[in-house]
Amino acid sequence: MNIWVEYFIRVESIKNNQAQMRENLKWDPPESKEIQKRFCQTREEAVTFARSMEQKGYHTTIKTDSMNRF
Repeated sequence: MNIWVEYFIRVESIKNNQAQMRENLKWDPPESKEIQKRFCQTREEAVTFARSMEQKGYHTTIKTDSMNRF
């Protein structure tokens, strides 16, 4: 099973604060060229790396692929 972390810089938007909110914010996924990947050996290593990147202002996602084929 492969484990990797995908991360990209988080852009904060302050145009929709609660006092001026007319509609809910919509999720706009980043372009694929902005997403960076780092492969890890264990899930614990991936969690540690993801937390450190979140503290630096990145949005992170831990992903795995399934190698269970019968």
